[in-house]
Amino acid sequence: MNIKLLQENLQKALTHITRIVPSKPQLPVLQNLKLVATKEGLEITATNMETTETIWVGGKVEKEGAVCVSARVLFEFVSTLPPETVHLSLKEEQLIVSSGGFEAELPTVAATEFPPSPSLSTKEAGSINKAKFITALSSVLFAAATDEGRPMLTGVKVIEDGDHTMFVATDGYRLSLYRMALAVKKLSQAIIPARALSEVVKLSGEEKSEEEIKIGLAGEHQVGFIVGETTLLTRLLEGEYPNFERIIPKAFTTRALIEKEGLLRAVRSAAIFARDNANIVKLSLDKQRIVVSANAAQTGKNSIELQAKIDGEGGEIAFNSRFLLDFLTNYQEDEFLFEMTGSLNSGVFKPIKDDSYLHIIMPVRVTS
Repeated sequence: MNIKLLQENLQKALTHITRIVPSKPQLPVLQNLKLVATKEGLEITATNMETTETIWVGGKVEKEGAVCVSARVLFEFVSTLPPETVHLSLKEEQLIVSSGGFEAELPTVAATEFPPSPSLSTKEAGSINKAKFITALSSVLFAAATDEGRPMLTGVKVIEDGDHTMFVATDGYRLSLYRMALAVKKLSQAIIPARALSEVVKLSGEEKSEEEIKIGLAGEHQVGFIVGETTLLTRLLEGEYPNFERIIPKAFTTRALIEKEGLLRAVRSAAIFARDNANIVKLSLDKQRIVVSANAAQTGKNSIELQAKIDGEGGEIAFNSRFLLDFLTNYQEDEFLFEMTGSLNSGVFKPIKDDSYLHIIMPVRVTS
């Protein structure tokens, strides 16, 4: 291997791809990046066995070759280099990294030790609008579970219906559903790990010039995403996703039109006092106003009064403040509708003008 490339391009690629490298790998080799120098440039690959990411970096290749090297050491060293040309070469099982008077010798592992992964070519992938896709993902990802105790809930369910696609995520305490007028071919009924989709969102934000994302299946149980020069492959979760439709309320006794920023400030304030009381924040709806309150014996108590347009009988309901904040910080519009039926049934949050989005939070039972 012998290749020259720009430091800024290499550092950018390493910044992206080291997010995939596991902190506690199943196999020691997973702490490494696989570097493959071809005629076109340098391919850098990382994997955590669930998700594999490959980034292509252009460069001048004098000799092709492949090797594995510590992700952490290479990233940290390249970050210290001047913005000049970086020279990578292999000598006696050591990767020589040099630039502008800086030089390091990094021990290597044979490329054959790195786990193989399926590939996804641009010919096998279909294109979708990046902005629409990222809006859909950002609306649901925060509701997916992070606890591996119920693996299915750590994924996002994709349901295709003609020219529309629905994305659903739930952790058992809340649920987000987003329906968009965009067909995501071949993915109907797939359950995609939320962590991999979060990486797709990050990559899309970093590749601002790209207007489309390519998506396709790679083998029977893998899905791939191509964003610019980066390809991300992840295993689909296998199993039965919960029947989420049965927990969506069909009616309500109280409906409120609420301004998002006002409630967001109120919940942030109340959350300070809710920390020592299981993060419980109470909403009291009555006579065109909402009172947001919290109290804890050690911290004290507070209340914030907001104006709102309320129809119905009103009442009180309590939520985990973290769930409210997650919804409010990810919701894109200025106002939303809140629907409830008593203090023990789920609260429903939805846009005013369309049915593209729905968020549900289970209430917390509290004593008066």
